[in-house]
Amino acid sequence: MRIPLRLLDCSGGQERLEWILITNEPVGCFEAAYRVVGWYECRWIIEEYHKGMKTSCRTEALQFTSEDRLQPAIALLSVVTLTLLELRQASRRSDAHARKATTIIGRSYVEVLSLWRHKTIKPDWTVHEFYYALARLGGHQNRKNDHPPGWQVLWEGWKELMPMVIGYDIAKSKHRKCG
Repeated sequence: MRIPLRLLDCSGGQERLEWILITNEPVGCFEAAYRVVGWYECRWIIEEYHKGMKTSCRTEALQFTSEDRLQPAIALLSVVTLTLLELRQASRRSDAHARKATTIIGRSYVEVLSLWRHKTIKPDWTVHEFYYALARLGGHQNRKNDHPPGWQVLWEGWKELMPMVIGYDIAKSKHRKCG
């Protein structure tokens, strides 16, 4: 079924926009059309997820020769991609400068990255601060006119951060047992 969508408010000399979505879903009323359009709106975040899987995690470059070895690797990389996607989406929201990073990422990650960046632990780091520090760890310069960090920079930052967090957690657990 074809669903024509039109931009109704063309004030300011804008040209009318018409989209035609093609679907196999029955669309006999406004509510059904609205539901299908809602599904289509979700497409963009799914596209970004796949871009993250291919561009940063490079799932297509994995060299496993059997499916039973490939599936666990893809599952693990899916979790990383979702984490980075959620972090990126949260960094673009209006509350990114106020929302604590620990609402998205574990405390150890925030402590380690802030320690790397400022030589002191900052547990109250915001999403914005964590995101741009992760990007800097991955090679982003964070200059005033730079584009926002891309998938590859985030992945490189993540690859650097993971061993630091693992070492930090091991050191903390050994310290607790000794004392």
